[in-house]
Amino acid sequence: MTRFNPIMQPYQECIYKHSLQHLYIRYKSANTSSFSFKFLHFLLITIMDSSDQADRISNLPDVLLVLIISCLSFKECVQTCALSKRWRSVYLETRNVSFKETDFLSPSVDANPIRNALGRIVFVDYVRCWVARIHDHPIDTFEISISYPKTYLDLIESLIVFAVRKKVKNLVLDFSNQAWRNFHDVNNQDLVVEIPQSVYDLTSLESLKVAACMDFDPAKLSNLGKLKSVSFGWMELKNLEPLLKTSRIESLSMNECWGLDFELVSGDMREVAIKNCDFFLNCTFDLPRVDILKYSGDILRFEFDKMNTIISEVEFDFRALDNNKDESNNPNTVEGGMLCHLLNNLLDNGGRSATTLTVCPFLLKVCL
Repeated sequence: MTRFNPIMQPYQECIYKHSLQHLYIRYKSANTSSFSFKFLHFLLITIMDSSDQADRISNLPDVLLVLIISCLSFKECVQTCALSKRWRSVYLETRNVSFKETDFLSPSVDANPIRNALGRIVFVDYVRCWVARIHDHPIDTFEISISYPKTYLDLIESLIVFAVRKKVKNLVLDFSNQAWRNFHDVNNQDLVVEIPQSVYDLTSLESLKVAACMDFDPAKLSNLGKLKSVSFGWMELKNLEPLLKTSRIESLSMNECWGLDFELVSGDMREVAIKNCDFFLNCTFDLPRVDILKYSGDILRFEFDKMNTIISEVEFDFRALDNNKDESNNPNTVEGGMLCHLLNNLLDNGGRSATTLTVCPFLLKVCL
């Protein structure tokens, strides 16, 4: 008799129907954002632990197994190679590849320079071997996340060439350092990776994240017709307006960027998230379709031009200056006046509303 976990009871029927579509729909209905390794492990145990049924997982074709593991994170996907000999080749066909240095190096390794150096060697060797074993398999998502990239520029260049050759839809190029607390900790000498023209010309791109790169020019992305989501971080960011003027960009994220040469954030984006960026004193938002707006950073003079009448989610988080703690308690301070103006302007004196409004304690303290 097959043993079932009561928690997983809703999945029993779809497991025995051999239907990947039913499996996916039923699992998605359980208020989870993605498959997990624990669930995949349960699936295998449930199917193979039947005394009156054949080994059903072995009867599934590789194409279905690849679809399943492609819903896992890359780290969990790699773990499936320990399930059986067959999975040692199946996991290599995942459509979502993520080479994140932090997945290979624990914090304890980072604290020891020798172990850190050895760990990075193992990580780089694994990446090289993995790429060498991939041939004609399609890849949708490709991520490279390496700190201190100067030593591995040749490797990074070859990985970018690999991603472009695969015509990936989602690309992450992140060379930031976990030791950086904010953009003031970044030196220009730390930024050594330059995005090649082949990435700017990659017409298959739907999502792009770039962090800690040198001489990055977002305007060169303006001709990518499928690009919907962009994220930039830990670098100087200029000439962004040509990209934002394109109607196809739906999501914009900027994190710890400096040198911003614009005071207007405009476009048809539905989601805008800005964290600790070095704006000028003023910033105007012209976002007639925005549904999610998040800002974290210094206090600026904000203006809101064309905005949705109802915004689903708004979040503001402002950093209070330590030397103005006493003064900030007075709502008549400059900061208090600017924040009250911000809220009144955002809500258009009652003409607009936010379904969810999240603010930091500092804003409440100076405005109430």
